This record gives sequence, C-alpha cells and structure tokens, in this order.
Amino acid sequence: MNSNHEYPVAQRLAGTVCVVTGAARGIGMAIAERFAAEGGRIACFDVSDRRLEPAVAELVARGIDARGYTADVSRRDAVAKAFEAVERDFGAPVGVLVNNAVWARFQPLAEVDEECVGRMFDVGLKALIWTMQAAVPQMKRRGSGAIINLSSTSALQAMPNAIGYAAMKAGVLGITRAAAVELSPHRIRVNTIIPGMIGTPASIAQFDDATMSARLSTMPMGRFGEPHEIAAVAAFLASDDSRYVQGAALVADGGWTVATH
Repeated sequence: MNSNHEYPVAQRLAGTVCVVTGAARGIGMAIAERFAAEGGRIACFDVSDRRLEPAVAELVARGIDARGYTADVSRRDAVAKAFEAVERDFGAPVGVLVNNAVWARFQPLAEVDEECVGRMFDVGLKALIWTMQAAVPQMKRRGSGAIINLSSTSALQAMPNAIGYAAMKAGVLGITRAAAVELSPHRIRVNTIIPGMIGTPASIAQFDDATMSARLSTMPMGRFGEPHEIAAVAAFLASDDSRYVQGAALVADGGWTVATH
C-alpha cells in the first residue's frame, strides 16, 4: 500500500460507491486508497481471499468505508452476484467502476497455448463486458456514472513475447470506445488509462537486472511510474472534473511511447 503518499482533500467522490477490480494490491489498491481519500466508498474486488482480506482490513483500520468481495470477474454469474451485494451492502447504486484486474503471461509465439490465451482474454476482455453489464443498470438508476478501464502501452508499442497480452490490451481500447458511444445518452462516461511501466512488485518481477537497466535507459523521465500516479489519473476520470472526457485513452507512461516511436 502507498500509505506514505499525501493525498489532496478535494473530496470529489464524496459518498460515491466505487468498485475497483484487482484491488488487493498494486495499482488497484492505490486506486482504492485514492478514491477513499476523495470521499469514495470502496468495494474491493479480487479473486484471492488471501490477498483481499488483509488488504481490506487495513483500509477499514484506517477509517475507510471499504468492503471486500471475492469474485472471479471472468465469470458473468459471479460478477452479477457481487454487484448485487455491493448495492445491498452500501445501500446505494455503484457510481464508479474501475476495471483493473488482469491475468498475464508473456511467452514467445511458439509457446503460446490455448489455456494461456483463454485466461488472459477471460480476465482482460470478457470481464469488462460482465462488469459493465452489472454496473450500468445501477448507474442508470443513479443518473450518471464513470467507467475506467486499464489498458497498457503494449497496446500501442510492440514488445517481444507479448502477443496475447498486446491483443488483450488493444481490445480494451475497442471495448472502451464502443461503450462510450453507447452509454453517452445515459450520462455514463467510459475512458481508458494506458499506464507505462509501473514499479509494482509483480511488474518488476518480470525483468532481470540487465533487462531492467535497458528498459530504464529508454525512459525520458529516468524512472518507472508509481501506482499512486496512475491512481491520480483514475481519480480525475472518476470525478466531475472530467465530465466532458468520453471515450478517451489517457497515456501515463513518463513519455516512453513518445520517445520510442
């Protein structure tokens, strides 16, 4: 968690029920913390009880209005039940949805298998459809909503051993744009964040020292991003400060894609 970071006190999400998937660690947890600092009421989704329970317990211990929901977001029925529980538990419809959950494996083309691709697409693409299906009726009853989907610079810039992951993250952009057009009449905004390399333990674990050094050398800002920096972008997109932003893809990568094009 990023408890050492000082958040503003704008309270732009005061009283808003916010669902964050993959919320038990990394970027998802940072988003949950930032939304809470902005006055949001946080529903943390994760597939792992082992990760989710202590993460939510820590939030609650800090006085945050947060609850945990163990759900495999790739399963439509599990998602529907979880969203029903959120509205019941918080006594209000969902106003913000952040699709952050991901399952990824980086492999050379020759080693990619059906199980790997299936799981990536189930969690990274199908889940966005299931969560939006569950969230949108609540947002319509509420009168407005904001949906934020997490993509990746892999959707914009080629990387080796990332065919499945790149396809999945490019698909996030397509889903976001289509949903933005369809949901605009209902005052529901749908946007994408495109993070670059963010210094979470899971991300860093993908690289050996030599690869890490080589990647850093391509960064105009000379460093990887931090989860709270992505959370700040999410807070903007979740709030009324972005009320005229629709179907956008906001890149937060420290200039990496600009420098490497």
